[in-house]
Amino acid sequence: MQGPVTNNQITEEHHDVQNPAINGNDQDSSHPDENHAGNKQEHGNAPLDSSFPDSHSVFTDFVSLQGLKHDVTLSTDTSGSSEVYDDSEEQLILVLKLGSVKHMKQFLRLRYWMVDHEIRESLWLNLCRYLHKADGDIYEEIVQELFPDDNIQDIALPGFIDHAHLTPYYLTNDGIREVAKILAVLNHMNPDITYCPPVFSLACLFLHYMNSNECFNCLYGLLRCKDMTYLMQTKVAWNASKLVFRDLAKKHAKSGYTFILRQTSNIDSVFDRWIWWIFSDLPFEFVVKIVDCFLLEGVKVLYRVALAVLILYTKYNSKVSGQQQVFGSNHSSNIKHFCETMPSCISITKLLKVAFGIRGLTRKEIKKLQVKNEMYVNSKAVLSNHEISRSQSHRSFHGVTLPLSRSFNNRTLYEFSILFQIHLIWSWLPPRLAVCQPTLLYTSEEHGTSLRTLYSKVEDYHQTIIVIQTTVGEIFGAFCSASWCERKSSNKNLSYFGTGETFVFSLYPKKEKYEWVGILNEDIKRTASMFLAGDNSVMTIGGGSGEAIQLDENLEHCRSERCDTFENEALCATKDFTCKVVEVYGFE
Repeated sequence: MQGPVTNNQITEEHHDVQNPAINGNDQDSSHPDENHAGNKQEHGNAPLDSSFPDSHSVFTDFVSLQGLKHDVTLSTDTSGSSEVYDDSEEQLILVLKLGSVKHMKQFLRLRYWMVDHEIRESLWLNLCRYLHKADGDIYEEIVQELFPDDNIQDIALPGFIDHAHLTPYYLTNDGIREVAKILAVLNHMNPDITYCPPVFSLACLFLHYMNSNECFNCLYGLLRCKDMTYLMQTKVAWNASKLVFRDLAKKHAKSGYTFILRQTSNIDSVFDRWIWWIFSDLPFEFVVKIVDCFLLEGVKVLYRVALAVLILYTKYNSKVSGQQQVFGSNHSSNIKHFCETMPSCISITKLLKVAFGIRGLTRKEIKKLQVKNEMYVNSKAVLSNHEISRSQSHRSFHGVTLPLSRSFNNRTLYEFSILFQIHLIWSWLPPRLAVCQPTLLYTSEEHGTSLRTLYSKVEDYHQTIIVIQTTVGEIFGAFCSASWCERKSSNKNLSYFGTGETFVFSLYPKKEKYEWVGILNEDIKRTASMFLAGDNSVMTIGGGSGEAIQLDENLEHCRSERCDTFENEALCATKDFTCKVVEVYGFE
C-alpha cells in the first residue's frame, strides 16, 4: 500500500508552456501557419471556437479554473474550414447508436473541440456509457463503506499507482483527494490489478468533466473491457509494453529508432517513458484530444501518438545545423522537453495526422508483440527480486486482504455481479496460489448449462474455483483442491477424491468460509473426508449426512445441505436451487 495522499504530496502540476523555438522547421508541412501553433492552431476539418466563457459549465467544481486559464492556450480563430460539422450531443449519440466503428472513428478524429467546448461536458461519459456500459451506482455504496468519515484528509493511494508519475493536471486539492477515493474503490473491487500507473492520470482527466460516480464507472468500464486493451494491469504486462513500443518503433518509426540507437547505449531506457510522453509531458489540450480517440480505439492510439512523437522529434533534431550530435545525448529529457514545448511548432492536428498516418499498425500486431514480450519478461526474470517479492505479497485495505496477483480479468460487474466480493475468495486461497494467474475456464452464460461441458472445460486443471449464483440471487461456491479428471480414476460410480484444502463458501447474502473439519480436529467422522465426487449426471462437493453443493446434469435441480466434511450451513435458504450462472476458474 502506498502512502496517503496529503495536501502537499501532490501539487497542482500544470503544463507551463513557454513556447521556446525548437531548432529546425517542418519543411515538409504544407501549412506555413502550423509553426507557432501555440498562438494559432491548425484546425484541420473543424474550426476551433472558444473564448473561455464566464460560465465554465463544462468543468466540475474539482477544477482550478484560474490555473487552467493561465496555462491553456486557446484559439478564437474560426476560419479554418468552411465545412460545418454537427457537434451536438445528439449527433454524437446518433453515431454511437449506429454502431459503425468507421463512422465513430471519423466523428472523433476529425473534430478538434477545445477543452471548454460544450460537448465536453458529456463527451467522454457518453463514449464510456455506449461503448463500455459504464453505468451504475455501486461506487456510492462502496465509498461510504470505505470512507464513513466524509472529512478524511489523508487517503492511501493503491499499490498499483507509481508515485513518480502523478499528474493531477488542473484539479484542486479536493479533486486530488476525490481521485484517491475513486482509486481506493477500484482497488477494493479489483484485486487482480497489480500495476496500472496511468489510471491515476485518466482519473484526474475524467474528473475535470464528470462527477466521482461517473468517473469510477468510466474507469471500471475501461479496465474490464473484454474486447479491447486499454491499460496494462500487471507489472509483467507493463514492462512488456515498453518492449512492444521498442519493437513498433523499430518497424514503424525506423528513422527515429536508428537516430536514438546511434547516440545511446541503452535505447530501452529512452523508450521506458513512452506512455508518459503523453500523460505527463504533452500539454493538457493535446492530452484531452488524444483521450477522445483513446476511449474508442484503445491502447493502439497511445502507441500511435508515441510513435508520432518519436518521428517528429527525430525530424526536428535531424535538422539541427551547426551542432554535432554527441553519443550519449540525454534523449529521455530531450523528448520530454520536446513534448512540453510542442505547441510552439506542432499542432495537435499535425501530431494526430502523423499518428494516424502510420500504415500497417494493427491491433493484432500489438497483441502478438505483447504476448511475445510478456513471455520474454517472465522467462528472463526481468523483474527484480524486489518486484517479485512484492507481486507475491498481499495488501490490506481496511482489514480486507487483497492479492497482488492478476485474476478475473474478463468479467464486468455491471453486467454480472457474481464476482462482487471475489477478493474475499482470493484471501481464502492457499498461499502458493498467490503467484498463479487465474483464468476463466467455463461460464454457463457462454458455454451452456451442460455438466458434461463444464467437466470438459475444467478437468485439465489441478485446482479450480466454482462460483454459483442462484435464480434468487444467492452467491456461493467452492475451492476444489484436485482435478476433476480424478473422478474417472475409480471403477466405482461417484467415488470421492480431493484433499483437505478444499473448502466451500458463501458470498451473498452471508460471507462465510467453511473449511474441512479435519484442519482443527483430528478426531473426525469417517464421513468427514468426502471432498469431491462426480459423474456425467452429478457433481458433488462435500459429503457425509448431506452434500454442501450438488449440481445436476443441467444445472437446474440442484441442492445444498449441511455436510460432515465442512460442517457448513446450507449455502442457500431453501436448500433446493436452480443455477442462474455458474463460473469456474483455473490457475496457470
